Amino acid sequence: MRNRMLRGILALGFSIAAFTQVKAQSPQEMIEPRGFSIGTNFGLSDMWGDVGTKSIVDHYNNDKYWKKPMFMGGLYVRYTIHPAVALRMGVNYGTLYATDQWNEHASNKATDVSNDAYQRYTRNQDAKTNVWEGNLLVEINPFRFNVESGLAKKRFQPYLLAGIGAFHYRTFSSDIDRVTRESKWVDITDLHVEGQGWKFDGAPKVSSPWQMSVPLGAGVRWDIGNQLGLGIEYMWRLTFTDYLDGVSDRYIDPSLYAQNLPADKAVLASEIADKSWAIKDPNYKHQPGDLRGNKGNNDSYSTISITFFYKIKKRTMAWWH
Repeated sequence: MRNRMLRGILALGFSIAAFTQVKAQSPQEMIEPRGFSIGTNFGLSDMWGDVGTKSIVDHYNNDKYWKKPMFMGGLYVRYTIHPAVALRMGVNYGTLYATDQWNEHASNKATDVSNDAYQRYTRNQDAKTNVWEGNLLVEINPFRFNVESGLAKKRFQPYLLAGIGAFHYRTFSSDIDRVTRESKWVDITDLHVEGQGWKFDGAPKVSSPWQMSVPLGAGVRWDIGNQLGLGIEYMWRLTFTDYLDGVSDRYIDPSLYAQNLPADKAVLASEIADKSWAIKDPNYKHQPGDLRGNKGNNDSYSTISITFFYKIKKRTMAWWH
């Protein structure tokens, strides 16, 4: 269903570009005037953390990834200050996903248990994270700083994005039934799987579900007439948390769950913390202190989106005309 949805969105976007009637325009009309525009964006979303593959190439060149893609989309308001500079404020919602199962193929080729793909695959963690985000971005159209140039008057324009963002996230991980091997998603927000905030030596700090980010991106767009725009953009969000995927530090002593959580949550936290048994021996357990993730690298997430926006006409003539 997700693949059909993505194909439908792509078809819609390019149909608009192909069938919208474009009136003849003077070179001045092709230079975007000062004023507001409203837009929407939708596309693939990806989580980059401890869970999943180490390599970006392995991430996308993976049959299992394409069987379960995730998406993010939203709305934005844009104000053009100058043909080369615009401010953009947007709100997005989407789901991020990653699983160590993406390493299965590379793990089968490993010649040593210390191999990164083998370690990730046998760790057998996964994460599904729901994200609400807001951002304030500066859009730079480098070819339009000189409005008299031929490049400035082209319909096709590359652009760069940078700014600040804030987001709220909630992370889920799968709980695997030891008999049937069926799994269900469990909210791990209050499970403290790695002992976040508890009183023991080396305990990690609690990560707030509200976080700041630094969005960076690039894209290309096509002017469809003098009021519509269609584009494709890639945006990467640097974050300040390592718990976007629920994995960061070390395995802890399972007795700590019973000491700090209600009985039902203690059992659930213990099961979710260590799922290697489903790949290795059913009785296998990591020892307290074994590495579960890499706390030295914060998580990030990205989107590859189609954008479509409408430019609201303004009657006054811009100074650069």
